[in-house]
Amino acid sequence: MQAAGFALLMALARVLLGSLAVWLLVRVLSRWLRRAVPRPDTLPEGLIAPLLWRSLASLGYLAMVVWGWRSLVRGWEVLRIDPGPDRLVEGAALLVAVVLVVRLINRSLLLLLERSLQRLGREEQTSTLRALAPMIRALFWGLGSLVFLQKQGVPLGAIYASLAGAGIGLGLALRGPLSHFLSYLTIVIDKPFQIGDLIGFADVIGPVERVGIRSSSIRSLGGERIVIGNEELLQKTIRNFGDLPRRRAAHTLLVSDQLPAEQAAAIPGLVEKVVQAHPPATFDRCHFTRFVDDALEFQFVFFVPDSTMGVFLDLQQAINLGILRAFQSHGIAFTAPPQDPAAPHPPPSP
Repeated sequence: MQAAGFALLMALARVLLGSLAVWLLVRVLSRWLRRAVPRPDTLPEGLIAPLLWRSLASLGYLAMVVWGWRSLVRGWEVLRIDPGPDRLVEGAALLVAVVLVVRLINRSLLLLLERSLQRLGREEQTSTLRALAPMIRALFWGLGSLVFLQKQGVPLGAIYASLAGAGIGLGLALRGPLSHFLSYLTIVIDKPFQIGDLIGFADVIGPVERVGIRSSSIRSLGGERIVIGNEELLQKTIRNFGDLPRRRAAHTLLVSDQLPAEQAAAIPGLVEKVVQAHPPATFDRCHFTRFVDDALEFQFVFFVPDSTMGVFLDLQQAINLGILRAFQSHGIAFTAPPQDPAAPHPPPSP
């Protein structure tokens, strides 16, 4: 009985003294880090360091508990005879260690990647990382579980076979949901469009309001909400109007063929002056391109450094009105485009 009591005291002493040593070591290292890095909170490494110290401290305390337990087992004959408690403590300690390590890897890796992308100004990749974070965490938890089971002597061959068989059945059962999820990942990672982009497909044009796992919502220009499956949407040709660094406008002007050559030669200058009077539109060119039936054809091009459709249409309207006023003040008359006599006339609007 005295031997058991002495063994218990020695075990407690080892746990307490070892934990004190771990605490002092962590304190010294953390102070050294604060001196070595002037502003640790602004660097990814400085943000990860507290997570690392806490995890290492927890692992150190756990190691001291195991060390004390080993001392108790060696000094107490009852524990040497029955290996059950020793196996239970070892398994619990290994489980706690695996949990601590997996949590450290998940938190530090995701934090490091997210802050690094934010420092580089890559907000799109940051949102993608956040969307994939649950899958990354699940991957490391799965690996940690396999390591724990292997250390416990569980035959992993049977587990792999069971997972393979279950995976086949699960894959057949989840073929539809898995297809929807893969389409969602394609949108998240490949980014053919984002929320707020003005896109067009088939006869639908409108801004993207929502991107879900199964479907996406587009608000059409008519005001109705259109919901379409992601898989079906990705099979269509998508025109992304929201990803334009600038918009290009090309227009044709038809004036009377009775116009004097001097006035015709002045048209490019008039158009350029009108476009330059409406910033931020930038003039590109204006040329007399060809003769058509009873008309002279001019083509002009300008750019708008804004992808917003409303801004583009406002500038286009202002430029068109400016050209109309300039032509009227110079006595330049427009002419109607040539009509195809074989083409049927459209019915009058109601």
